[in-house]
Amino acid sequence: MTHRQTPWSVSQQSFCLGLLLLGGCGGAVATPASAVTGDAPAVHSSFVIDPDLHTLSATVCPRDLRLERLRMTTPEFIERVRRPRILRATGDVPLAFEEDALPMASMADGDCIGYDVDLGPPREGFWIAPGEAHVIAAPDVWLLAPEPRPEGTLLTASFTLPPGVRAAVPWPDDPRGHRVPETAFTLRGAAAFGKLEQATARVGGAELDLVSLGSGFGERAPLVSKWMQKSASALTELHDGLPVPRVMALLLPVSGSDVGFGMALRGGGPTVMIMVGSSVTPASLDTDWTAVHELFHLSAPRFHPRDAWLSEGLATYYTDILMARAGMLDERSAWDDLRDGFSRGSRRGTGRTLRQESIDMHETYAYQRVYWAGAALSLLADVELRKRGVEGGLDGPMRELARCCARSEEAWSAEKFAAFVDQKTGQSVVQSLFEHYLDRADFPDTAEILAALGVKGAGREMTLVADAPRASVRSAMMAPRAGGAKP
Repeated sequence: MTHRQTPWSVSQQSFCLGLLLLGGCGGAVATPASAVTGDAPAVHSSFVIDPDLHTLSATVCPRDLRLERLRMTTPEFIERVRRPRILRATGDVPLAFEEDALPMASMADGDCIGYDVDLGPPREGFWIAPGEAHVIAAPDVWLLAPEPRPEGTLLTASFTLPPGVRAAVPWPDDPRGHRVPETAFTLRGAAAFGKLEQATARVGGAELDLVSLGSGFGERAPLVSKWMQKSASALTELHDGLPVPRVMALLLPVSGSDVGFGMALRGGGPTVMIMVGSSVTPASLDTDWTAVHELFHLSAPRFHPRDAWLSEGLATYYTDILMARAGMLDERSAWDDLRDGFSRGSRRGTGRTLRQESIDMHETYAYQRVYWAGAALSLLADVELRKRGVEGGLDGPMRELARCCARSEEAWSAEKFAAFVDQKTGQSVVQSLFEHYLDRADFPDTAEILAALGVKGAGREMTLVADAPRASVRSAMMAPRAGGAKP
C-alpha cells in the first residue's frame, strides 16, 4: 500500500485507507456441472453477469462432495446476496443465512446451489465500485466459500458474459475456465467486469497482465504499459526475475495527470491495483515509484498487520534503491528522496513506540512515521551487513526470502524475518537492531550513517562526497546489479 508522498487529498487517502481495513483475464463460457470430470472431489462455480453489470448470478455444483455450507468470506457484504436456494429438478428450495453462512442440511446428491449478488450502487470502496461501463467487484463480494474443502478438492469457475463484457480475475486458466486457488477464500483479492482493455507482457520470466478499466488510457496507453513493464523490470535488479509467475495489474483511470493510490493483493493470485491519471504525462511516469513499491510487496511474504512498519519499510527503502539501479532515478535523487523521507518521518507520529505506532496508524494516520522508520531500519541493517563483509548486504537474504516464501500463505512476523536474515548472513544484526528500536518512540538515527556514506545537504544543495568513509558502499548500493535477470 502506498503512503509515501502523493498528490491526493486527505479525504482521498482516507477513502483508500478504508480499503486496507476491510485487512488471468477473459470471458470463459460457463461450464455445466456435468462437464466437471476427474477422480478428485470438485466444486464448479458458474457465474452469469447481466448486461447492465448490476447482478451476478451464481450456480455452485459439487461432485463427490457433500457440502455443509457456503460461507461469506467478508460478512459485511452479506446484504448484497439475494435469493439463496438449492437448485434441484423438482424445484428450488430457499435457503437463509445463519450468521455468515448458508447451511445446506437438506442438500442431496446432484443438487446445486444458486444465489444472486447485487453489484449495483452504492459504491463501497475498491471492493465494489460501479464505474462507466465497468464494475470493480472483488471476489469477497460474490465468491462464497464452499465448506468443507478437503485437501485436493478441485475448485474451478467459469463466466458467462454479455457481448463486449470481459472478466478480470487473477486466477490461473483451466479447461473449465479458471482454477480457483485456496487463497481466493482466505486473502483479499481483486476482480472487475465490463469494458476492459487487456494486454500481456513478459517481464523477468513472468507474465504481467495489464488490465485497464473502461476505455483505458487512449493514446497514453503505450506510456502506461511501458511504465508498468519498466517498474516490473526494476525488481530484477534485486531478484532473479519476478518472484511470482504471474501478476495481474488492475489499472484504474482517474482524473488528473499523476499516479495516485496503489495496493498489492494476494487473494487468488498476485495483483496490484493502481489509480493512474487519465491524462498522465511521460514526465509524471518517468520517476513515479508507485508500481515498483507495490510489486516489491509481492516479492516478499505477507507480514502480520502489526508489523506494517517492516513490510512497508522494506518496500519504501527498496523502491528508491531499485529505481536507481534500473535507471529510473539517478543516484543523487534516490539518496535525496531517502534522506527527505527520513526527515519527514522523524517529524511525524504521536509519540508512541514504533511497535505501537504501527498497530495504531490507521487511527492516528501516522503513516510517514511508520513507513519511513521501517525504511530507516532497513538502511541501517543493509549498511551494517555490508560493513561486516556480507556481500550485497540485505540483497542476498531478500533474494532467498523471495525464492522460498513470496507465495507462502503464512503471515510472517518481524521476529521470524530477523531470525531468517541473521541466519542467512551469519551475523547478529537485524534482530538486535529491531529490539533496540521497536519499543522506543524516537526515530532511528540515520544522520551518522548518511554522513559516513557521503550524503551531505538536502534538495538542490545535496552533494555526494566522493571521499567519504563509506562512499564505495554508497555507490555499490545504487549500482545496477551485475548479471541480474532481465526481461
